[in-house]
Amino acid sequence: MAQNVIINGVTYQSVPEVDIPKSGGGTAKFFDTASATATAADILTGKAAYGASGSIGGSMANNGATGGSISTKAGTVTIPAGYTTGGTVSIASAAVTDLTAANLLTGKTVLGVAGTLTVPTVSQDSTTKVLTIQ
Repeated sequence: MAQNVIINGVTYQSVPEVDIPKSGGGTAKFFDTASATATAADILTGKAAYGASGSIGGSMANNGATGGSISTKAGTVTIPAGYTTGGTVSIASAAVTDLTAANLLTGKTVLGVAGTLTVPTVSQDSTTKVLTIQ
């Protein structure tokens, strides 16, 4: 954020940063960090940033890629707090193998698979006492 800066009694308006030559060469850069809101938890462990009150060492865990597999109806995958580069959560392959249209009742859909299994009807002929399953 640009600020008005006074150097040797001269006011410079809307200055976004101040660069000061260093005696050993190079430049020291100064930025206004008064509006910074980052905390240690917002910065990765092992990294540092500067905020309104100076240097802030990070405390956010770097979990890298995260993923998992769900194998039960009530199954969940816990994603740890912190930074992650992404990942995949999927249904366990054994569950996917059994999730077929032939294993689901007609009229039922589970995870996008529509069932085709029909339940046999049972009837009894009252005169011949024959049990028929269709």
